[in-house]
Amino acid sequence: MAPTAPRGLGSVVSCLPGGDRLVPFVGELRLAVGVLRGREAWPGIQQPFNGQILRLRTVRAVIDAFEPDAFVETGTFVGSTTRFFSGNGVPVYTTEVKRHFWLLARIRLGWSRDITVMRGDSRIALKRLAQHESFARPLIYLDAHWWDDFPLNEELDLVFRSWADAVVVVDDFRVDGDDGYAFDTYDGVALAISDITVPDGVMLAAPAQPSSEETGARRGALYLAKGPRAEQAVKALADRDLLRLL
Repeated sequence: MAPTAPRGLGSVVSCLPGGDRLVPFVGELRLAVGVLRGREAWPGIQQPFNGQILRLRTVRAVIDAFEPDAFVETGTFVGSTTRFFSGNGVPVYTTEVKRHFWLLARIRLGWSRDITVMRGDSRIALKRLAQHESFARPLIYLDAHWWDDFPLNEELDLVFRSWADAVVVVDDFRVDGDDGYAFDTYDGVALAISDITVPDGVMLAAPAQPSSEETGARRGALYLAKGPRAEQAVKALADRDLLRLL
């Protein structure tokens, strides 16, 4: 759900030399300022998981069943979901590539001791965490899919090569059979299972509840699990009709 500049301002900026490249930046900056002022660019932007109550309930259930020893988030954005992960008694690592969103998240999150806010490429951040941090059972929330670059396949490869037991949640993913869940597209192609590389031995699941019962932005998601505890947790949620195994 990428921000865009307001039509009038965007038209002015696009007329400047190199203006076409500045239009997205102007839109992002305006969105960031709006968040600080309490405005909602879309429903749920100030809340965890874009205000999606079913997503919130599902992720809470994953945490209870899986008992992760760390949370890793790529794409901090404005820090609303990061704040949800904080306070669970385990460290939170989040990375944001855009300087203005990184700064906004720093302001909104304060200086919580359990949150490490990094700025830079998500793949580099995942490599550093795998090399230098000691956690072994992370819950990883991947939400770095707005820009021209498409890091998802590399992120998944890094995660499942680095941790033997992990649950991954990919935001903005197409939910087959329920077009009421919104999803990202790249060059007109939906962010769907057929367009990603899933490592061998990884369990896949989608939301079991219909989009008509969801709230907020109603974005889709894909859940991936590899390792004994991760698979056990996802199966437990499927038994409770919170997830649907694929």
